[in-house]
Amino acid sequence: GVGDNIVKLLEHCNCNASFIEKGVGTANRAVLDILGVTENNKEVVMSLVSEGNLDIIKSEVSAFFEASKRNRGIGFSIKLDSIAGVKLYKFLTNTL
Repeated sequence: GVGDNIVKLLEHCNCNASFIEKGVGTANRAVLDILGVTENNKEVVMSLVSEGNLDIIKSEVSAFFEASKRNRGIGFSIKLDSIAGVKLYKFLTNTL
């Protein structure tokens, strides 16, 4: 339930494109009970960030989750080798 807060944090770090999708966990009820998890609904935040901003974004997102032990998250990055379209490139590089 903190996807909006993550998107705001990313915008503050000059991220131009973020998307929030609803997700559902894959663990069965027995595993969730063992872990003490009552809800397995999730928010998945996907963002397109420049490589130059990646380290600061990792640091800011880590600090966000460190400050709140109640909220949990998994973060990872995938490098894009190419994109299609000049307008998309300008949007992602904040030069539109």
